[in-house]
Amino acid sequence: MIFFIGMTILVLAAIAVVYKTLTGYIDFAWYTKLCILAFLFVSWFAPMWLRWLRHGPDFLGGTFYDVAYKAGYFLMGFVLILSMLLIARDIIWQILYLIVRKSALNPDNAHHINILNFVTIALALVISGYGVYEAHKTPVVQNLTIKDARIREKLKFVAASDFHINQSTPDFHIKKMVDVINAQNPDYILLVGDIVDDDPEFTIKKFEQLKDLKAQKIYISLGNHEYYHRPYAWIIEFAKLGFEVLQNSGEKINGSGIYVAGVPDVGSTNVNYERAFAASDEDNYKILLSHAPTDFKDLDKSKLDIQLSGHTHGGQIFPFQYITKKANDGYLAGLYDEKDAKIYVMKGTGYWGPPIRLMSEPDILVLNLEPEE
Repeated sequence: MIFFIGMTILVLAAIAVVYKTLTGYIDFAWYTKLCILAFLFVSWFAPMWLRWLRHGPDFLGGTFYDVAYKAGYFLMGFVLILSMLLIARDIIWQILYLIVRKSALNPDNAHHINILNFVTIALALVISGYGVYEAHKTPVVQNLTIKDARIREKLKFVAASDFHINQSTPDFHIKKMVDVINAQNPDYILLVGDIVDDDPEFTIKKFEQLKDLKAQKIYISLGNHEYYHRPYAWIIEFAKLGFEVLQNSGEKINGSGIYVAGVPDVGSTNVNYERAFAASDEDNYKILLSHAPTDFKDLDKSKLDIQLSGHTHGGQIFPFQYITKKANDGYLAGLYDEKDAKIYVMKGTGYWGPPIRLMSEPDILVLNLEPEE
């Protein structure tokens, strides 16, 4: 509740700042100002009216809802970027004026403000458009090779996270994620949470495209978004596709000397690391699938060798990388080699909320485990 109240206050403040900046220096008609204000409210509060559409009359569902969902969240991302640009522009403008003290740079010059408003809006549209492209581009393939004396067989694991498949996820985007994983010819696939982000009845046809993933076996641990949408129903659906759901459990991989364990999202339900590693041998090389990286610093590192996580999206939209890293115990993306164990945090292949990524390209991890010569 405190988070909701805080976010509401921030959103209302952003609306007020942007509205004042865009309309305070032009003699707009009252109805034009009203339209601008309505646009800002509709954009910022897209999640709320989209929720109403989902549960509204039948004719508002289906294709209509899919289009509204994409448009609503795009507008939300656009006004977020516009707000940041306007605030950054005015801060820089004020600083420059204080340094130079030239009348041409006076921030109170209404003519200059109006021109720069149009330029800023155009720039926000360009950046938002690029962000849509970056969010839907082919995931970057990151490679990590680890050699260890306990590993007895060379195996390739492909790890991915944060597909965020929902009713409105484009089919081509799901196919692209599946194709780039299959193209690595993995022995095993590791999915580290937030694979789905909707209730099964709305998403099952999209979700079933994951049946095209090819590997000897596919392991999955649940993320927070599976827990937002009937997690036990999703566990059944994952099992139907032949995925091994690791819920505080693990499994030895043949005679390879490798053990894969998984726990559910640490903020959503009970996590039991003892149970997750109970079936392992002391001389196994141990992999832990745990959606969020926030538990890693407090873990007994003697239980594992590498943890694979997602959740952060690499910040998704610049400059939120700094906030995201702080909120996740200093972990944002990539490999962190701690004293007794490693953690690799993936940026994910999908997106949450606005269909936009900025300076946070989607990625997957190819983890090559080899015997030490």
